[in-house]
Amino acid sequence: MKISIKDCSWIAVWCMLSIFSVFPGTAHAEPFAEEKYSRIMWGYLETLSGFGPRYVGTKGYTQVLELLRRVGAQFADDVLEHPFIVTRHNGEQMRMVNIEFVFNGTAGGRPVLIGAHYDTRPFADQESDPELRKSPIPGVNDGGSGTAVLLGLARYLKEHPVSQPVRLMFFDGEDFGKSGSGEMFLGSNFHANQLEKLPEDQRPKAVLVVDMVGDKDLEIFKETYSMRSGPKLIQRVYDMARRKNFSQFNEKSKYSIQDDHLPFIKFGIPSIVLIDFDYPYWHKISDTLDKCSPESLGIVFSVIAGVLAEW
Repeated sequence: MKISIKDCSWIAVWCMLSIFSVFPGTAHAEPFAEEKYSRIMWGYLETLSGFGPRYVGTKGYTQVLELLRRVGAQFADDVLEHPFIVTRHNGEQMRMVNIEFVFNGTAGGRPVLIGAHYDTRPFADQESDPELRKSPIPGVNDGGSGTAVLLGLARYLKEHPVSQPVRLMFFDGEDFGKSGSGEMFLGSNFHANQLEKLPEDQRPKAVLVVDMVGDKDLEIFKETYSMRSGPKLIQRVYDMARRKNFSQFNEKSKYSIQDDHLPFIKFGIPSIVLIDFDYPYWHKISDTLDKCSPESLGIVFSVIAGVLAEW
């Protein structure tokens, strides 16, 4: 669940390849590569959509875990599972799990964590019809799009290793509970708490959360908590978007969003979220594949991949 508060306040090709050989960091921004990864991510999003609701206890939840494990085994240097037990307000205990893809990088050092939640909301609490509020959401954009981007990044990092160590973290339980129940952001809270047990040189140097970035009318404003916590990181992102002429990244700030970046902000790690909160199908049963586009996924992927390549 995201809670928002309005913030008032062939020759040509050869030539290109020659340039890229001089500036290896920009080689990863080739247009044909962006189209390739857009198609890959769209395929993942179609698969996730076909799974239906994907919260703990559902068939779709089991299917998405199988997908994450399969893709991780194919592309990551290592795949780590971080299970945890959630005790609900009624005493019921539930087992959830975060999935981590490890990419060691070529230079070593502290990793950058790129995160997204893979679970979907068990109820459509933003529907006007009380009966519809009891239905689970498909979560194609909310839950699906961030997951698809990270899966695309997994293949990219296998095919184009970067110097910076990267952790792709798929969070469970972000969208599980009702507002105010304390049953949200469960996976990110668990992981942030686990990081306290690690020496500082093993903790992420920065966290970037990706959420709701697949909608056709994509516009990502600078989120206000992110601006305070990770001003350098968010500027890296928006500078890259400007260089790529992606107007979908709006330099203005508009919302303060409660999302999976907050536990890491509280822990003192520079953390940001990329999210388009102006999405009229948020927490509704109409959050379906037809509202999304491969172009939007490709834009966000291209910016993040560019930032990682130049880190």
